[in-house]
Amino acid sequence: MERKTWGKAAAVSAMLLLFVATGCGSVRHKLELESTYQPKADTTIEVGTVTNETGNTYDIAIDAMFKDSLVGALRNEELLRTETKTVGLTSNCKILDYEKGNAFKRWLWPGWGSTVLFVHCDLMDANSKAGALDARRTVDFGGAYTIGAWEKVFDEVAWDVVQDMREKIRGK
Repeated sequence: MERKTWGKAAAVSAMLLLFVATGCGSVRHKLELESTYQPKADTTIEVGTVTNETGNTYDIAIDAMFKDSLVGALRNEELLRTETKTVGLTSNCKILDYEKGNAFKRWLWPGWGSTVLFVHCDLMDANSKAGALDARRTVDFGGAYTIGAWEKVFDEVAWDVVQDMREKIRGK
């Protein structure tokens, strides 16, 4: 009987350690193309403007961080437009919400100290709108693993944006 109790305690301890060491939050993203827009298979995307529309100032340049992350994600998926002669769209993004968050607070009380990033991107084909995308990620609870989530969230949201673009444009 004592061995079973010890085994249960070890299992509960392992689950608790996993909870403390990892983080969890929500992920939402969706790209809607205009009904009149039909993407070509070789369409590429140029990163246009990225602006901070949160109404807040931060100790980091969140617009530049997201732009760099978006360029990197597009490059990794071979969707980045590098020549002006190629067929392409321009992505203009607005950061609508950003909270840096705090991993220690998340560890103490889930939901407290959440990291949040919400962006809206318009895809432009010349001067007409080809589509729009909203992407939002949060890190709501977790411990040591979520240290630095304030920075990682930019790459994660950029990846979400690019995956939606790749699926809609290239059909993969």
